This record gives sequence, structure tokens and C-alpha cells, in this order.
Amino acid sequence: MQSKFPVYGLDLRTACPGEILESPHEVTIDASWRTSWQSAFPASSRIATSKEYATGCGLDEIAIPVSMLLNMTLCFSVEPFSQSCRYHLGLENARQEAVVREGDTFRSFTRLDQMGNTSRGDASVIHTTHILVNQHGERVFSLLKRSYYDPIPQPVDRESNPDQGENSKYFTEIGETPLDRFQSVSSFPDAPRQELSVDEVILHPAVRPFGWTENLALSTLYRNTHPIHWDAQRYGREGIVVCGGFVQSLVFAICDRELRQVIDEVLERSSHVNTIAPEDCIGAISRVLSVEQISDQLEAVRVKTLGLKNVDVEQELVDAEIPETLLDDQERKPSQIEAICADQCHILSDRIALQAVRTIIRPCC
Repeated sequence: MQSKFPVYGLDLRTACPGEILESPHEVTIDASWRTSWQSAFPASSRIATSKEYATGCGLDEIAIPVSMLLNMTLCFSVEPFSQSCRYHLGLENARQEAVVREGDTFRSFTRLDQMGNTSRGDASVIHTTHILVNQHGERVFSLLKRSYYDPIPQPVDRESNPDQGENSKYFTEIGETPLDRFQSVSSFPDAPRQELSVDEVILHPAVRPFGWTENLALSTLYRNTHPIHWDAQRYGREGIVVCGGFVQSLVFAICDRELRQVIDEVLERSSHVNTIAPEDCIGAISRVLSVEQISDQLEAVRVKTLGLKNVDVEQELVDAEIPETLLDDQERKPSQIEAICADQCHILSDRIALQAVRTIIRPCC
């Protein structure tokens, strides 16, 4: 009998700008999702751990972690889109657009925005918009993504063909942000917080591994079907890579204790420098780029964070000179970051996993 091997991911032979890909996954979350998430990604901000605090912020239940929604948005799109890509290059403008509750059901959609081969012609870069939608057809999360693929076959310069189907409505309007709701809160509950000042550099003490079992469980739960994240038969245990969304989430979770109370955030951009394998230990350092009071009750803190790979932050970085160029608000190519480390900070050579700039919203009093 003749066998058939299914192929998933974007078909570069037919893909064109404007096309909208619908994920086959539809998932309803309950309280166990938050529990499993916070067992791997510790939360220190009370809006994600305390019903009393969350209701004092105007919500009707504990907030679902923003990083959890980001990973649903990313991972649900793997089967129809990124299962055929080489690398995840980076994210931009990732933001929550609606309040999320236990019992909500989610689907995701991906729009191809821009496609083109590299100057050498040996690969392509594809820009996409990713949307997470609830059971009411409301946008709840959105992000922009850059991905690295095999070369696009001829014709490379394909005419944009905007998808005018039913799913196009999800890409026409931006939803309400949680910040819009928080603006009406007259007084936030008391909770521990640390004053943050411009140019302050924080060496986050926590360093945590991302375990082999955690990687398999979360990849399965979040429908990340790319085999490089879990197929040890094909890649060997030494070839498995933790997906970028999980790495970013653990880096931000490590930062949370020193930045709390974070009630909302927008990821301006992030990109990966060195890959993380299961059992690698992840740490972080952050620099406060700006602090702005946006209302009588709220402040916006812009932060640059580096996710670190197998660095004992307390033992190795307390007296180390960290180049300012690594902690400014510029995004740099991995080769540029490694050149800076080789020249000025050997201790971080091949040990920076992530660079990210985000704005976090906190009660200011």
C-alpha cells in the first residue's frame, strides 16, 4: 500500500501577502491552565495571583497572565504557519486587547503581511500579524512576528491579494486594552512595590531551569506542533530547542519580583540571540529606560531586559562591567551582540538568550 506523509506549515509555493491562515485549534481554558502556567512561570504581581487585588483593580476575577495569552497566539499558529519555518526571529507590538476570563474559548488567525528573499537568496523573511479571538469574536491579543524561512520559489515578488473572507474582520480594528479599564480605577489596593528610577540596572537574583518535562508538557498543552520542540527521536535530546515564547515568558517571570506590581504591559519588540535547550538555566538583567506618570494612579515604565543562559547572576555579574550598549533601547543582530561581548564583556559571550524592550504599567502609589 502507498503511504502518505502529511505536511504542515506555510506552503511557500502558493503563499502571498494578504493571505489569512486560520488555526485548526479551538481551546477552552479553565483554572487549571493558570495553575500549570504559574508552576513553570512564577508570578509576583498580585493581579495574577489574588482575587482581592484583581477585583480592587476593577476586574471580576484573577487576571489571566499576559504571557499565557501571547503563547496561545504564537503556538496555535504553528500548525498552519510556522511549522515549516527555520527560525523565529522576533516579535513586535504584542499587547492584550480585551479582558480574559476562565471558561473563554480561543482561536487564532495569522495574516501574511510581507514576504521577500534575503539579499543572498538562500532564505526568506516573512512578516505576519497574529490575532487571538474569543468565543464572542472579540480580539483578545495581537502581535507582529518576523520569521526566517527557506527561499520563496519563483515568482518571488507576488502581488498582494488581501483576503476578503469572513476572517478579515479580525484585522480591521484594534480592541480595547486593559489599560483603558484601569484608567477608571480611583484607588488601587495596597501591595508591595519597589520604586524604579531611570538608568537603574537590576540584576534579577532568580535563575531557573526550563525542565525537560515542562517543555514537553507546555508544548503539548499549547499546541506547539513544531517537532524541534519535542521530537527527540528525530533530533535527539541534545537537539531539542525550547520555543521562543516560553523562553521570553520565563525571562519576564524572573523579572516580575523586582518590577511588581505589573498590571498591564506592551512588548515593543523582542528577539532571540542564543537558543535555549531543556535544562538550561535562565536568568535576567534589566535597565529602566524611562518612568512616566500617565495618570494620578498609574505610571508607565519602559524597560530593556536581557535574558541570560546558564549565568549565575549573583556570583558572576555583581561586580561585572556590563556595556551600556547591551542595555540601551536598540535592537541588535546576534552577531553584533556577540561582537560587543567579545570585546567588552567576555562573561556574557554566547550566554545572552533574549533581548526585549517593553512598557509595563504599574500603580504609582
